[in-house]
Amino acid sequence: MGYRLLTLLVTFESALGQPAAFEFLRAVAFPRSAALAQANVALPTDAGSLLLNPALGATLPRRELSSTFLKHVTDINSGAVLLTGMPLAAGRVAVGAVYVDYGTFERRDAQGRELGQFSAHDVALFAAYSDTLEPTLFYGLAAKLVWERLDTYHAWALALDAGLLYQFPDERTRIGVALLHAGTALHRFAHEALPLPTDLRIGLTHEMQGLPATVSFGFARLTEYTPSVWQKFEKFVVGIEFSLGSWVQLRFGYDNALRRAAPSSRRGATGLALGAGIAVSGIRIDYSTTLMSAAMLHRLGVQVGM
Repeated sequence: MGYRLLTLLVTFESALGQPAAFEFLRAVAFPRSAALAQANVALPTDAGSLLLNPALGATLPRRELSSTFLKHVTDINSGAVLLTGMPLAAGRVAVGAVYVDYGTFERRDAQGRELGQFSAHDVALFAAYSDTLEPTLFYGLAAKLVWERLDTYHAWALALDAGLLYQFPDERTRIGVALLHAGTALHRFAHEALPLPTDLRIGLTHEMQGLPATVSFGFARLTEYTPSVWQKFEKFVVGIEFSLGSWVQLRFGYDNALRRAAPSSRRGATGLALGAGIAVSGIRIDYSTTLMSAAMLHRLGVQVGM
């Protein structure tokens, strides 16, 4: 049990600033996003990117059903399911769910005697709407109902996402900004406050000219406290995707905040990520792995056009 709890702390809690509840909201990511170190706040036509910027839903050309699964080093499992690109009025609607199953734990009393088992689960249900403000400017809004359960105790929260995406006239460069997980707890485990992991992210994506590559760069967790405003620039993320023909993509990413959060003696390759995607006949299969000080996190995802 102690090892699994350590894994939870490393994986799901912020090591920078004040810890927040409902950390799984930003820990669950689709493989393409994870391989790009979640730098894809401004990457269009990707359904999984809606978890980082709801404005990206306006760039989806069709309906898509997307799912992802992540199995941790213990029996902790997480994933997400999205149905995107559904037309409504002049915009697009997306619905989905994000979940984490922490498995079972041994229950013991103060003397260490076994008292059976208990479990823990996290779930978030959300709906998003996106539309065009101007031919080159898109916006998106999302509402999320979040639920956490630990043994017989549970907590509820309501959270909102908002995002903007601007596309330059060259149609190769885009800037995105998103405020994620802003909200409040509706029901707490106890009397203590449950702050949500509110996250302000800014990013730029550029499609290289003469090279089949797309570069994404941005800053994450800008709402978290830092002793100096300059330290916010240390929370940068960068990703690059290479297209090998029309059906294979290779992806690489780096999250500097994730690396700096790890103990200095165990950083190694922490913060690096890589992955690949294969698209055939309207189906795309994605894989990614993220390197951390305590584990390598492997994700598998599927997107199907409808």
